[in-house]
Amino acid sequence: MSLPTQPGSNELDTRALLAIAEAAVDEAETTFTAAVGAEPEIIKSPGDFATEADLTVERQLRTLLTQYTGLPVHGEEFGTVRPGEMPLEHNPSDKDADGLDGPRRVGRALEDEEMPQTYWVVDPIDGTANYAVGNPFACILVSLVHQGETQLSVTEMPLLGKRITARRGHGLFVDGHPCRAMPPSDPGVTQISFGSILSQRRGNLPISYRQDMLTEIGKSYPRMRVTGSVGIDLAFTAAGVFGGTVTFSPNLWDNAAGILAVQENGGIATDFAGNPWRPGVSGLVAGEPEVHATLLQHIQSVPIGTAARSTQEIMDRGGIR
Repeated sequence: MSLPTQPGSNELDTRALLAIAEAAVDEAETTFTAAVGAEPEIIKSPGDFATEADLTVERQLRTLLTQYTGLPVHGEEFGTVRPGEMPLEHNPSDKDADGLDGPRRVGRALEDEEMPQTYWVVDPIDGTANYAVGNPFACILVSLVHQGETQLSVTEMPLLGKRITARRGHGLFVDGHPCRAMPPSDPGVTQISFGSILSQRRGNLPISYRQDMLTEIGKSYPRMRVTGSVGIDLAFTAAGVFGGTVTFSPNLWDNAAGILAVQENGGIATDFAGNPWRPGVSGLVAGEPEVHATLLQHIQSVPIGTAARSTQEIMDRGGIR
């Protein structure tokens, strides 16, 4: 199967591919909505679980995206599945995971030729803990990565009735309409979303460090919010609901869609050292340019503390000074 390309060139037709992604999400949304409140089905690690809906929605998205494009799909619940393969069991640590999500296992590396050049990235339900209790802050995330760069993304929030889409070089859209510009920084009004404060599973950033960071950022922006969904945090930042966000997920499926969305509306998204975020890094700060700069300044003033495994390890994974 040949991918849609621009007439007279070999460049991907991201408009057509975005339409495919939205069509797949349209079908998966029905499954998502019907199973709100689903109970945990698989305990992945302490404090982290998947429902049957997570598994079903990902299978559905994989089937549709592969059928329409012939591309491999990398997702939270089943890892990387290439065309012709079947996602038979929950498999978050497949053979391609290190290449796509960063160095999670010491000494594990893949040669460049082993990695797919173009692939879909899927998080079937971002904010599963919210979803399982009926909290509407949960979403479907789909993005397309080509030669290491995210080319398009869909953030679908079925329980909030909102969809945010982006194409590289073509701007941000909310429910099919061009998005308003990000509002300027206003400490009295600007809201900042913040990732998990107490979770034990967010990379290797200690709880005390995250709590100190929250306090430090609050000196400039006291209106802090915790939604429980990285995808919504980034999407709302891109759309100007939040002025910025600080999250701690090292995973491509959590961050790829939202980083592109933020960038396409004139925002900035980096790791905690101000470098481009890369998979495996436990630390992402994004927002309107002035807000981003202020957040970064606060973040870099907070000492990592002694609870981290080692300062060098944190620097290697997150670029924290």
